[in-house]
Amino acid sequence: MVPDSPGEVSRLEPETIERYFKSPNTVVHLLSQFPRCELRIEPATESLELRVPKDGSSPDLSPFENIEIDYATDPNQDCFVLRLAAGGMHYAAYSFIAKIVEELQQGHFFSSAISHSLKEYELLIQGRKLLSSEKQTGLLGELLLLTYLCSIEPVSALTSWLGPESEQHDFSFDTFDLEVKTTKSERRTHRIGSATQLEPSENRSLVFLSIQLTAAGGADNAFSLVELVDKIQNLLGPHTLPFNEYLARLGWRWSDVESYRTKYVLRSRPAFYPVDEHFPSLQNSALQQTVPHYEHLSEISYRTDVSHLQPASVPDALNGFATYANSLLRRS
Repeated sequence: MVPDSPGEVSRLEPETIERYFKSPNTVVHLLSQFPRCELRIEPATESLELRVPKDGSSPDLSPFENIEIDYATDPNQDCFVLRLAAGGMHYAAYSFIAKIVEELQQGHFFSSAISHSLKEYELLIQGRKLLSSEKQTGLLGELLLLTYLCSIEPVSALTSWLGPESEQHDFSFDTFDLEVKTTKSERRTHRIGSATQLEPSENRSLVFLSIQLTAAGGADNAFSLVELVDKIQNLLGPHTLPFNEYLARLGWRWSDVESYRTKYVLRSRPAFYPVDEHFPSLQNSALQQTVPHYEHLSEISYRTDVSHLQPASVPDALNGFATYANSLLRRS
């Protein structure tokens, strides 16, 4: 693959980068013809390599652990070889390299191009991790519901979202609490992070919302994490500051947004289930009664499959969510 013109870096989509990292072999992609800048994606080591012509500059990257400079001789030129560890940060790492190439096309020396790019991607090079895939999936589900709630009453919506406050459940409404779980699997299988997560609060009923996502392909009703955040910010208007602070506590950083643009649609209609005696769950109160020396156990997590359960009616407070979700369903 080559750029459309000598002076253009045609940015690849996040989905394309992820596909390259799943390849069994090294993937070579030409980012620029003049100067010739070649990107190599190494799936086996989760790293990227940029080869550019030597230009007499002396880039110094010794303070950084995730990036290094080497030298190589290709058939037609001597090259700088920049290697970047991309574990868990595939698209952010690619964007950093693309920025270097754009600086080179503007006539900057390689050392200057790196310096300019480092200012934008300093946290990446320092080795800070993005939200894990599991955290991204969970946040997608919570923000889907929050988007709908904000379209009805923004301030109340933000008050009802308890997830960022590390409360026991994700949302709290007048008559019930709600736990939102999201999965990319074909079955409604969800990871539960503790023995208290599905334990109803005293004198409160608990409802479980199961959301299934799948890759969007070219669907025109697709959504991404970044798009949901943007939509919620617009709906909140002057009340967006608490929302931004909530996201920051979850590990969201605005410099990482290019890594959160993967698009999804709903695999199925979201389903609501009462957490009662028929719901498959571990609960702290029951375990204390039945497991010897339970007080010495910690970090309990498990997966529950609710595919066999009959969904309940949508709670009155969320009646409109079903209609909103229908617009995001995968179309056959």
